[in-house]
Amino acid sequence: MIKKKTALQKAADLLANQEQSSSILRQKLLLRNYDAAQVDEAIEKLKKHNYLDDEEACRHQFENLYVEGRLSVRQIVVKLIRRGFDKNFIEQLIPNDCDEHERLAAEKLLAKKFSRDENFDRGKAWQFLAARGFDGEIISSTIENFGHE
Repeated sequence: MIKKKTALQKAADLLANQEQSSSILRQKLLLRNYDAAQVDEAIEKLKKHNYLDDEEACRHQFENLYVEGRLSVRQIVVKLIRRGFDKNFIEQLIPNDCDEHERLAAEKLLAKKFSRDENFDRGKAWQFLAARGFDGEIISSTIENFGHE
């Protein structure tokens, strides 16, 4: 008979596979039928020994997604909230130059999705970028520049 891993062992396994927030880690352990008290104890041990640090994990994931440049800042915030990170902390990570990032990300997405010919559909391009979290000003300027290059 195979002995079930402790909550701490399973938590360590999950963290070895993927960096995650303590709230998501807690959910995953509870879904695997670990006792809530054992889960809380495991998470506290991991935090105490610096294996689990929500702020550092959030910062790291924000930077990766931001540098990747395939998502709007709004999308990055939503994605990180879904991953269990604190919205207020995430918003503190947004750099002051995010408008430039937004323009570059929007241009990159348009260039990947649409061709620069006479059949360029501004309406579809607008919908495409709006669905990805870009605001109207960024969308307008990006589409305007895209159509004239």
